[in-house]
Amino acid sequence: MKIVPLRKNSATYSCNSYLILGDWNRIEDVNTLVDPGVDGFILDQIRELSTGFGKEPVQQVVLTHNHFDHSAGVAAVKEAFGCRVFAYGDGPFVDETLHDRQFLKAGDDYLEVLHTPGHSGDSICLYAPSLQALFSGDTQVKVIAAGGSYCCEYVDGLKRLAAMKIQSIYSGHDQPVVKGARQMLLQSLEYVLGSQTI
Repeated sequence: MKIVPLRKNSATYSCNSYLILGDWNRIEDVNTLVDPGVDGFILDQIRELSTGFGKEPVQQVVLTHNHFDHSAGVAAVKEAFGCRVFAYGDGPFVDETLHDRQFLKAGDDYLEVLHTPGHSGDSICLYAPSLQALFSGDTQVKVIAAGGSYCCEYVDGLKRLAAMKIQSIYSGHDQPVVKGARQMLLQSLEYVLGSQTI
């Protein structure tokens, strides 16, 4: 599995988008886009990549949640590549809804769907076991101090993530964390458990 972070338009508020490819771009690999952002800005970048001969550069889109900055670009991507769209909650252009612990082929491997409500009711993270990589969307994985309050659903989700073998995190807005991700999650959980739960 190859993870390709895509550049976002600095003139527009948008999320980070990631293209997942197979290591060898085989015909059976499923080119997967995580969160297309607000518009079609990433389309030219995708077209310039080597994504495999004889297939669409993007075959499926997975949304970490349906907020505008993550999902509004679905229409442009779907028009360009004719891809299917997956999300935990129903929404515009969504072809199929996902469920917790479902496995979805992406690139030459699989992603596990983890329902992590808190930021929104339909928020999910996507876990690639072979790389021990997490696509966290807008689920808050970096908490820098105790204090404030957190909903029970979020706390339960963070406990779940902190118990997993996660070596890297690709978030919806921050830079990828490719070193010390597990330690960051454990520290965040400690701060959250020292805060108020509502």
